[in-house]
Amino acid sequence: MSRNAQRLPQPDRLEQTSGSQRISAYVRRGLMRYQEAADYLGIAKGTLANWVSLRVGPRSIKIGSMRLFRQEDLDRFIEEKLFETERFEKRRRRQRGRGALVLTCPYPDLFLFSVMALALAVFLFTSVVSFQ
Repeated sequence: MSRNAQRLPQPDRLEQTSGSQRISAYVRRGLMRYQEAADYLGIAKGTLANWVSLRVGPRSIKIGSMRLFRQEDLDRFIEEKLFETERFEKRRRRQRGRGALVLTCPYPDLFLFSVMALALAVFLFTSVVSFQ
């Protein structure tokens, strides 16, 4: 390409201007940086960074040194978390209905004595069987 030839504008490429103009171009494309994505999710920026490093957070893309999040991916992440929470709450509600086995006895001392006698009998039986 000669020096006098003009370059045609490329609409898909970001302009090499100030950082804020580049970021706004990403935002126009529906991409958010860490702080914007964290604000969108309602969490701290560091929490989002930890989730990304542990690969439990929303999908993201890395362009150069910037990590960017699509709004669709953030929305999908929120929906997955809502589904997990609903499933967990249903499981918890089912477990909450199961009460512990409660034995009521008019003579609790007699009951305790009988349980201890039964445990002693089992212990003696197993020790006799193991010696033979």
